[in-house]
Amino acid sequence: MPELPEVETIRCQLERRLAGVSLGRVIQAEPFMLVETSEATLVDEIPGRVVREVARHGKFLVLRLDDELFLTIHLGMTGQLLVPADAGLPRYSRFVFRLGGSGERLVFADMRKFGRLQLTAGEPPARLRALGADAWRGDWGAAELASGLEGRRAPLKAFLLDQRRLAGIGNIYADEILFAAGLSPLRPAGALSPAEVERLAFAIRERLDEGVRLGGCSISDYVDTAGTSGGFQRVLRAYGRGGEVCPRCGATMVRALVAGRGTTSCPACQV
Repeated sequence: MPELPEVETIRCQLERRLAGVSLGRVIQAEPFMLVETSEATLVDEIPGRVVREVARHGKFLVLRLDDELFLTIHLGMTGQLLVPADAGLPRYSRFVFRLGGSGERLVFADMRKFGRLQLTAGEPPARLRALGADAWRGDWGAAELASGLEGRRAPLKAFLLDQRRLAGIGNIYADEILFAAGLSPLRPAGALSPAEVERLAFAIRERLDEGVRLGGCSISDYVDTAGTSGGFQRVLRAYGRGGEVCPRCGATMVRALVAGRGTTSCPACQV
């Protein structure tokens, strides 16, 4: 599933390409993937609307259009937002928007149809208000993190995956963050010392920042708007490395199920 760095990469590219550009007609729409929005509403309301801002919160993209209309997109597990260079449509295209009067198109492709799109008036959808602070650029620090962790008995990885706490972290970056912080994913979230909370806060920002800098992580379906893979998969130190040698201490990395997700960690140096 695309996580915060992948969605931020797409946001930056779309902002450069779409800011100040009007959307043309809706060429294709997948009703199954619409949330509280009808296909007819999308087709009627989108054409001619100028994109004023491309924002992001956690894993959600929000296009602010003329007259305070908001087009909110979640990529789900296999979603891709593409601005294809040729005339053909990418495989598994579900939504296709013409860009202004040009021949270019904005395409939402999704093999598994787990992605979602919603059009709202006046403000982004209410479900975004239930999210915690953005894990990368949000207004939080070690003190706020400590407050959120206090009294939590759930495993630390489950806390990181809870979008109500911090928005944007998924399975890949949770493993990487906990490895960088030297913390076991199985630790009760409320059992961290002040020094460990500081390490965790630093690791969250640092690993997400590196993910953004490298254009996201492409281990499955993720590509940017040009169809180009990211580079974070080349620097993975924990995720997917069960049975391999720990790059920090030389012990054998182990894979377990935590919060229903496959999780890789080092039993020797993540405590």
